[in-house]
Amino acid sequence: MSIEPIYPVKLVRHVRIRMRDGVSLSAHLTMPDAEGQFPAVIEYTPYHKGNYTEPPERFRYLAERGYVCINYDVRGTGDSEGITADVYPLDEQHDGYEMVEWAAAQPWCNGNVGMWGISYCGVVCWQVAKQAPPHLKAIIVRSGTDDVYTEWTNPGGSPRPYMYENYTPLMAAYNLMPPSREGTGERREAIWRQRLEENVPWGLGFISHLTDGPYWRERSLRPDYDRVHCAVFVIGGWADWYPTPLLRAFARLNVPKRAMVGPWSHMWPEVAIPGPRIDGLRECERWFRQFLKCEDSGVLDEPPVALFIREYQKPSVMYIEDKGFFRHEDAWPPTRVCPTAYALHPGGRLDAGAAPTTEEHERLEVDPTVGVAAGKHGGGPFPPWGMPLDQRVDEARSLTYTTPEPLSDDLELIGQPQAVLCLSASADVAQVVVKLCDVAPDGTSVLVTKGYLNLTHRESHTHPLPLEPGRRYVVTVDLLACAYRFLAGHRLRVSIAGADLQNVWPTPKPCTLTLYYGGPHPSHLILPVAPPQEPPLPPPNLLPSPHHPLPAPEEVPPPRYVVTHDLVAGTATVEYECQCGAGINTSRFTISARQPARAVVESGYRYVAEEAGEQVVVETQCVTASDEAAFHQTVEAVVTVDGEPTFRKQWSVRVPREDGGA
Repeated sequence: MSIEPIYPVKLVRHVRIRMRDGVSLSAHLTMPDAEGQFPAVIEYTPYHKGNYTEPPERFRYLAERGYVCINYDVRGTGDSEGITADVYPLDEQHDGYEMVEWAAAQPWCNGNVGMWGISYCGVVCWQVAKQAPPHLKAIIVRSGTDDVYTEWTNPGGSPRPYMYENYTPLMAAYNLMPPSREGTGERREAIWRQRLEENVPWGLGFISHLTDGPYWRERSLRPDYDRVHCAVFVIGGWADWYPTPLLRAFARLNVPKRAMVGPWSHMWPEVAIPGPRIDGLRECERWFRQFLKCEDSGVLDEPPVALFIREYQKPSVMYIEDKGFFRHEDAWPPTRVCPTAYALHPGGRLDAGAAPTTEEHERLEVDPTVGVAAGKHGGGPFPPWGMPLDQRVDEARSLTYTTPEPLSDDLELIGQPQAVLCLSASADVAQVVVKLCDVAPDGTSVLVTKGYLNLTHRESHTHPLPLEPGRRYVVTVDLLACAYRFLAGHRLRVSIAGADLQNVWPTPKPCTLTLYYGGPHPSHLILPVAPPQEPPLPPPNLLPSPHHPLPAPEEVPPPRYVVTHDLVAGTATVEYECQCGAGINTSRFTISARQPARAVVESGYRYVAEEAGEQVVVETQCVTASDEAAFHQTVEAVVTVDGEPTFRKQWSVRVPREDGGA
């Protein structure tokens, strides 16, 4: 059930709201052009709300149906006052609480407030909900992690290169841009001057906190799920990074809740690639109508989970539409799921049965350049580009185990697989990368899901422990959540490597991993096998996106995206150039197979803005590098106005490698 537009819409621009410490934040309000009281829906962003004169589609959609949409700049960015010296600071989180209560007290508000957002703007929904402001009744979190450390910056305990390829230079530039003249008037120069003098590149915080602890906990929802008291709707995408933490949060929340995971990358469902696209705005409005207007929208009559069940599709660096279908489930994970062990056997065999009776082992000399085919899928600088390719390129330099016979019937996995591995390493620091793949009859190997673990983080991400070379350890590697149907005639494959070039920073020492199977500590997978629903639940009533048909592949502008190997120097380089946000992002990430400690990202961002005939350009250059002893980062920013340099500054930090490695 959906509601057609009811109200004309007006845009109230550059509303200033003063916080507890006197800092003034700037907001645009998209609202019904009518008398009455309406629920408020807040989105706040570090990416600049902009100086738009027509409401964006998402805000207009809700305003036409009787909501006031508030879109504001976080302190230290856009048209807001103050400074920002770190990602997700507590001051900003407290601002979110105040904004909820400010909105509830306005004469046009009915006292019920919601929040929504994607990515950064989704994470802040968790952060505000965790504070439990009295008038926050519902949130919609699209692609927002519950754990900023493990799911964003340091998967498995190793740094994610993306943070330094893309996000460090991008946000260094965004956070030095001037406010608009129209939005700040005579205060513009003072606000900008403070920003230039006091804002600090966020990348310095990322590289300075490579282990978990209070810094990351105060920015994360996990494990404080019981502090959330409002209704929660989470929206994820299998081609994105965050379906796993979204579904984990969903499973642990004790509030009215709903989860939907489609095939999408880091975009809202109505405009996402890969498709199929759906009318996501309709689903969002139904959620808010139920909890902000207290009207029955039908959402509580439906099963709480809607999943896109993926099926085999020939891999490509970019595809417009995924193969599969949507299905309702009763819970996450579904109650019918049966955890099933698949044991590793000699000869590269993977069996859903008993482990070998005698102990066997196999050695792998770790190649730090493995990961060419892994893609940069999800959340990175170029969705929908950078998707995983045929994994055989990487499997040739990994340990692989495959079911010996093709499946006689379809097999569905719904949940979060685990790999339980008995292994040893020749170095005191190493990591393991586990991939689960679908092997087609022609041999093509398609990535289904994967997981990472820096082995020094095997007991704790807070206090890493060096390995004792040669000692055996039994470790559990959690793979990312999935909902996937293996078709009859296909086979399952698990591959095990010590690196993932495009997605985790290499550990610093040459290393040989030894994997043991059979005997007292058999290595195996635990797969969430889902038998057919009995009886089947009704399918989700998800309508197609009404205004955004999927484009043809040639209509999607590609980035420059190249992976090269220098066979003489023994290095691998990932480089790209692409439009990202309001500017151009460039990066070059180089690692050495012979000296894996010496890895370096050289990245940059160029942001150009024009207003009232004046052109401001902010260019940032970042170098993030490691050696045997430490990580190093240097960020340089140059600001020009109408071609004349007006500001230049450099920041540097050195961070010791606490555990001997990443």
